[in-house]
Amino acid sequence: MPVAVPSRLARAWPNTWRATAFSVAFAALASLAACSNPSQTHDAHVPVDVIALFPIGAYDQNVDHWLEPDSPGYDRPFLSPADQQAHFQALYARYFGTGTSAPSPWNSAYVAMRVYRQQGADIAALQQRRIARFDNTGKSGAAIGYGENFRPHDKAWIDTIAQNMNVAQFTEAPVYRPARRAIATTNLMVRELPTTDPSFYDHRLAGEGYPFDNLQISAVRPGTPLYVLGSSADGAWHYVQTPDVQGWVRSDGVGMASERFVDTWRAAAAKSLGAVIVASAPVRDGHGVFRFDAPAGTLLPIVSLVPQVALMPANAARGVKKPPTATAPDASPIASEPGIAADTPPSREILVPARDAEGQALIRTAAIGDAQIAPMPLAATPRHLATLMKTLIGRPYGWGNSGLYNDCSSELQSIFAAFGVWLPRHSSTQMSAGRMIDLSASTPAQRLDYLATHGEPLRTLIYIGGHVMLYIGNTTRDGVAVPVVYQDVWGLRPADNSRRAVIGGSVILPLFERIPEDGTLQSLAATPTFQLSILGAPTGAAAPSPGSAPVPAAPADEDNPAG
Repeated sequence: MPVAVPSRLARAWPNTWRATAFSVAFAALASLAACSNPSQTHDAHVPVDVIALFPIGAYDQNVDHWLEPDSPGYDRPFLSPADQQAHFQALYARYFGTGTSAPSPWNSAYVAMRVYRQQGADIAALQQRRIARFDNTGKSGAAIGYGENFRPHDKAWIDTIAQNMNVAQFTEAPVYRPARRAIATTNLMVRELPTTDPSFYDHRLAGEGYPFDNLQISAVRPGTPLYVLGSSADGAWHYVQTPDVQGWVRSDGVGMASERFVDTWRAAAAKSLGAVIVASAPVRDGHGVFRFDAPAGTLLPIVSLVPQVALMPANAARGVKKPPTATAPDASPIASEPGIAADTPPSREILVPARDAEGQALIRTAAIGDAQIAPMPLAATPRHLATLMKTLIGRPYGWGNSGLYNDCSSELQSIFAAFGVWLPRHSSTQMSAGRMIDLSASTPAQRLDYLATHGEPLRTLIYIGGHVMLYIGNTTRDGVAVPVVYQDVWGLRPADNSRRAVIGGSVILPLFERIPEDGTLQSLAATPTFQLSILGAPTGAAAPSPGSAPVPAAPADEDNPAG
């Protein structure tokens, strides 16, 4: 499906861009040259600055200029209804499924046959590998991990953490236990080790230091099913299986789920599951208690649509008889409170998880704006994709979801979740989501030509080794089609990896064979790895691919060994 690019933009963009970019590039190059070749008249021991800012202002970030609202295809699905429904069924199975092959943390078959397939020995071995990775003993140079104070972590630091992990627990009772099912009651940071301390490599090395905390794996959204595989000795942490990864999370954000809770939540999700479609939606329950901020891609059951009405002020509601409680299918009563705002816009009543004083999961209701959450699967149209891109574009880059921001792979996860498409957590494994075409053996020019000619806009993922992007269509430059991508990216690097031109967020960029602002920076089309994955395409379907190598198997994901 061709992507609408305004003809006026396609004509004007090259000249406008060229004039702006070259003026910005001159200053940028002068700055970069000064950083890489410090004057010897000054202190020769001053380290080279490995960070500069890429002139992103030279590139149009108006989503409507790339996905044009008055295009005849603006409401035409880029995924067929059949493909989208198949994806949604797979996503539901990963979160709430009960079948033998459903990879849900709440599914006894998955936990017994996949998570505990080696009786916990592989989980224990993973913990030992992680301890060894962050132990600085015998290491030097680039292998040393540092704290936020720029000092190397000492032996006492890692030994204390290792003792708190109690690795032996993972092989003591490696059997499925219903009482270990749980749910995230807030946003949770998933960590390699049970600590909030960061571990950075030397900040003086390009691409290291902030924000690349090597202990940060991902984040878990509120309402996500979990299975607790173990706990730290001090009780502050749980080691959990999520639908995406395994890792350590703070225990005070985990509610242990009873059989009744699981049945209620699962039934409500089966009836109507919603996805948050704004960058972040604050959620207060029916009692007025703030529960959490729900980031884009948060999945919560929808109970009903609440029409626009004028509600009583809070002080006038005193003494008013409480309305009947709402009840979810096969569930205990769910608390519902009268609203306190007047003339509220249409909203949807959702279920939200809470946690009692003993750590048990409870169900509350909340009202969230109709424009903030959508019943799944949302039709996969350019209009809806543009809506999601508009709410996320320009937000800061968040390695492993640090700061509850997205990195490259979680940005695409957050977007495609609304369409009912589950994508793996890491960029490399996202290639398994569709039909993969490996162009790594092709030249940059061949890659770009293939993408512009054969790429499927809005459903083609591009993996370049440690980074993933979404192809959204083409523009033209000097009469040549240029692919355009949406991505959440930290920055660009030269071939020698000596510095970074930082972008630091989600942006729209054309893919050039060479970076116009700085010819020493490596084009994202010139990386050693260049693979495409077309979502919704039939598995195993053939496609022309100049110089393509055999398609490799999806790489193993150490952060999700159960798959």
